[in-house]
Amino acid sequence: MLPPASQFRAQQKRLDQFEALTGIKTTYSYVPYGQLLDKITTEAVGGSSEYDLFSFQDSWMASLVGYLNPLDASIAADKLDMGRYPEVFREACIVGGKTYGLPIRAHPQLLFYRKDLLGEVGAKVPASWSDMVATAGAIQNKSGISGVALDYVKGSGFQNLWLWFNCLWGHGSDLFDAAGQPRFNDAAGVAGTQAYVDVLLKDKVANPGSSQFNEYDMVNSMAQGKSAMIMVWWWTYSVLTGDRSRLKPEQVGFAPMVRFNGGKSPTLATLMPFGISKQSRHKAAAWEYLKWVSNPDLEVEIVCDKSDPQTSDIVATQTATYLNDKVNAVNHGLHRVALESLKGARILPKLTIWPEVASVLETTISEIVAVGKPVKPSLDDAAAQVARIARRSGRHRS
Repeated sequence: MLPPASQFRAQQKRLDQFEALTGIKTTYSYVPYGQLLDKITTEAVGGSSEYDLFSFQDSWMASLVGYLNPLDASIAADKLDMGRYPEVFREACIVGGKTYGLPIRAHPQLLFYRKDLLGEVGAKVPASWSDMVATAGAIQNKSGISGVALDYVKGSGFQNLWLWFNCLWGHGSDLFDAAGQPRFNDAAGVAGTQAYVDVLLKDKVANPGSSQFNEYDMVNSMAQGKSAMIMVWWWTYSVLTGDRSRLKPEQVGFAPMVRFNGGKSPTLATLMPFGISKQSRHKAAAWEYLKWVSNPDLEVEIVCDKSDPQTSDIVATQTATYLNDKVNAVNHGLHRVALESLKGARILPKLTIWPEVASVLETTISEIVAVGKPVKPSLDDAAAQVARIARRSGRHRS
């Protein structure tokens, strides 16, 4: 069970290779991403053995470990080298010291920018958040095009939190402290949140629609020539340079995600591992499939194959693929830049209460921007709500 994606369609197109090697027949069943967690949970709680493997979001893992089969014994028996993955992807597959998935689909953050507009103002490619704001202002003043697009709206799968985490971590705060208490409303958290919303509210270099933009709207704003920069997952490159974009490929540049603290702050990465259902009746066959689908040669083959738009994709998870000369030649150097973004990257919190916590946080960010609520009281109120959620779950410690 997995969500629709060109990467998965490319794997599916090659399943006859796997069957020829092993005699194992595999069927892909696609579920829209927005329904995937509910579908996995329904199958798991109902005790169904219909699906042998799941693709799932890393932040869901804490709530799914009771339904996933640990892979450590199989990894050790087959001497599978987990060191071939960046550290952030390895860690994303582990809960409580056990590995519950293999990294198959992942997204680093990148900065996308208009090469021509940066050239017109003589600006270097931004490396820091403050550089990004200054460059956005210069472009906006000269061209009249919004300097950057952001996505502050709630109700889109917590998308307005991704850049907030960059700002939160970049200012030295975090979601919880060591005692399990919310800390995102401390001085550093307030400063980070203020930096996030000020791009629109104070600096006024963000596209005015950003208060109501989701991720798709933000990307489309740049693709339609209405914004000069966006900070988003790397899959966006194909949209910005595709047939529906008003931009020419030579206008689109990309760079490692901007950072704080002299380039030392973390970026955010997201991963969709493949894991084996604990209720599967074909665990051995499922493991054979996992070994095949995670094969480095298959990954390189897929990211280099541009023969079919329905299966063309850039997504990779293995360090050697990011550094592969052919991969970078075919994909305009995207993978080497993405690997730079992954240095020191972190993932979303692996919490059973994450959906509840995220719902509070996304509403808070949206209301600060759309309604003009002050940052500190808004974060204090959100922290009180999160503390109550944590207490009910038993996560909170005094």
